[in-house]
Amino acid sequence: MWNSALAMCARAYRDGILSVVDDSGYPFSVRVQVAIDDVHERLVLSGMDRSLPFGPGPACVAFHRHDEHLENQYQLLVRGQLILGDGTLLLRPSAFVTANGEQDTDRMPHAGAPLQLVRFMLLGQKQARAYLRRRQRPWPKIDFSPMLRVVRESKSGVR
Repeated sequence: MWNSALAMCARAYRDGILSVVDDSGYPFSVRVQVAIDDVHERLVLSGMDRSLPFGPGPACVAFHRHDEHLENQYQLLVRGQLILGDGTLLLRPSAFVTANGEQDTDRMPHAGAPLQLVRFMLLGQKQARAYLRRRQRPWPKIDFSPMLRVVRESKSGVR
């Protein structure tokens, strides 16, 4: 499904990572240049070797950027179907996915905005529960005692 707001966000990235399953069944990723085609609602991919080991099928393009201080982070993933055009590789999107759960911006939460971080953590918890429910798996039990021991030792000065 095309999302004009997130397609506009995708224009800010220099390149992306195309991920597919190759002809032998293994995951394969390659850096690509991406042009956004709003008229035909697709991504036009270029800048890669033409002898790649995959054909048409499910694929995704991941985008990520940040400043030199690793702040102002942005992240976007476009899932869809890879199509081999006339000498062109195209991705027809089925979903635009942001790590922040928003459908109008790809900007990640910022440490200076506590409400954004809480919403981000709650979204992660919701998505983890949905993932486990789809796979009919229980929430994993985590033994926090090793981490708590390190915290206690660091407070007492023991190493």
